[in-house]
Amino acid sequence: MRTPKTAILVTMVALALGACQSSERAVVAPQPQGVEGRWNALGGPIAYTATFNNGRFASVEQGTGGVLATGTYSNLGPGQINILYTSRTKNVQQSANCNLVQQNRLACAASNGTRFEFARA
Repeated sequence: MRTPKTAILVTMVALALGACQSSERAVVAPQPQGVEGRWNALGGPIAYTATFNNGRFASVEQGTGGVLATGTYSNLGPGQINILYTSRTKNVQQSANCNLVQQNRLACAASNGTRFEFARA
């Protein structure tokens, strides 16, 4: 016959093992919202990555790590942003309006008529 102390000990061990098993489950990272995060440029003469972080924008050449442009961005509405940036190669300030056409794709049109797209990295 088991003593009450043994029954309590068996129950505590069973609970501890159950807690260990549940903590081993894979944690799924939440999907990024809006434009926040890193994006890879699609097409164009050079490969570069753009980063949108808390209202700040930067683009960096993938091959060299050289900064191509820096600036800011603001939300215009659901899935729409405006980027105000300065090209470091031409030292020219430009603006671009962008639309989130899919959760992982961003299509932009610059004030000079240039069009460019990003895919979420």
